[in-house]
Amino acid sequence: MKKADQGAEVGKEAVDPALRLEAERLLGTVPPLDVPEPPAALRLHLQTQEHELQVRQIELELQNEQLRQTNLELELTRNRYTDLFQQAPLGYFMLDQSGTILEVNTTGCTQLGLTHERLNGRRLPVFVQENFRTHFAVFLRRVFETMQPCRVELTLVGQDGKNFYAQVDAVATAASDGTPSYARAAVIDISPLKEAQEAISLLNAVLEERVQARIAQIQELNDELEALVQSVTHDLRLPLQQINTYASQLQAKAEASGLPPQQELQQVLSGVDHLNELVGALFAYFKAGRQRARFFPVSLERVMADVRKSMKSELQARQVNLTQDPLPTICGDSRTLHMLFSHLLGNALKFSPQDRTAQIRVISQENEREYLICVRDNGIGFNMRHKDRMFGIFQRLHQERQDAGLGLGLALVRRIVMRHGGRVWAEGREGEGASIWVAFPKGQGEHGQKVHQAFVQGGTAPHLKP
Repeated sequence: MKKADQGAEVGKEAVDPALRLEAERLLGTVPPLDVPEPPAALRLHLQTQEHELQVRQIELELQNEQLRQTNLELELTRNRYTDLFQQAPLGYFMLDQSGTILEVNTTGCTQLGLTHERLNGRRLPVFVQENFRTHFAVFLRRVFETMQPCRVELTLVGQDGKNFYAQVDAVATAASDGTPSYARAAVIDISPLKEAQEAISLLNAVLEERVQARIAQIQELNDELEALVQSVTHDLRLPLQQINTYASQLQAKAEASGLPPQQELQQVLSGVDHLNELVGALFAYFKAGRQRARFFPVSLERVMADVRKSMKSELQARQVNLTQDPLPTICGDSRTLHMLFSHLLGNALKFSPQDRTAQIRVISQENEREYLICVRDNGIGFNMRHKDRMFGIFQRLHQERQDAGLGLGLALVRRIVMRHGGRVWAEGREGEGASIWVAFPKGQGEHGQKVHQAFVQGGTAPHLKP
């Protein structure tokens, strides 16, 4: 009797209290059974056991109902995710370590051209193009070894024999003991992307050919123009020399005869001298562009030392305070670089104040792509509205000055910098001096002739400060 009561008590403890209360409530609604009257003690025990059995029966029915509801919800959830799996716009495959297909969705079947029944159990490597099978085997082994998401691009072959580019993303799933169980692989058809990339590559190749053809055409026209200028300047020298000779003879005869000097004759001689200077400068300008440049590592420190040595007389003729930063070594042509810095220093010296010490500073900076060199003076400066004119041929911003020159110095600077694939620009203010900046690309060789326009004409140069 005590054991039965203890069993009943244990059964009560194992039952969900909420189910127990619900079973008790439902049992109270059931009418009692009509049986013969037993002894009082036995009757009490039987009633207790009967009540317990009825409660347990109702509890089991409630549990079964809960299980049915849970199973229904699980079924709905499974169907929902099955629909997502089957109708996904990319192929989903479940693979074992040998690449055998355990399960595949509808899109995967469409990609390979077979039904679920014919794909399940077959090895996916069979549908990989032969050139990529070793690559895919290595990929699949890495998926199961690393247990991390992996990606590969390869070519798959459908049942109809048509190839398509595919991107495969896979990750392995671990079993309960931690060992790899299977891999989930997503297969995306990237054929349109590859076709677009190939079309872009083809277009780039065509554009490159057109650019090269245009560059060659421009170079040919430039060569013809330079040849024409060189021929004209060469042919002009003899007539100018004859005019100068005849005018000098007339002047000498006039002086020998005691006649007063003729102003018109003096103007002819001055004009001839000026025209000779222009022709000589123009010839030198185009000659600098036609001569073959030899690009080697060049120390700008050494170039600047040679320039200062060659300009020693000009620098000592007046009060000049010339300072410079340590200069880099660049890939360039030493002869034309010497010419470049000679013109930059000469320009700064020419337009520095005559009544006080000329302050000329050579500044050196660099960034990730370029070496930046600046020659700054404290001279008369210029209006920034005219900055684009400074580097043109025969462009002089200070024509009122007798020493303004011919306007070819900075034009020649620009030409030399362009041949080095660099940039050149100017900054300044009237009465506050000017700064001429040149930028040399790091690691640039003689191919600067092809890319110099991108550096020089590609936009406004940045404003840099020392």
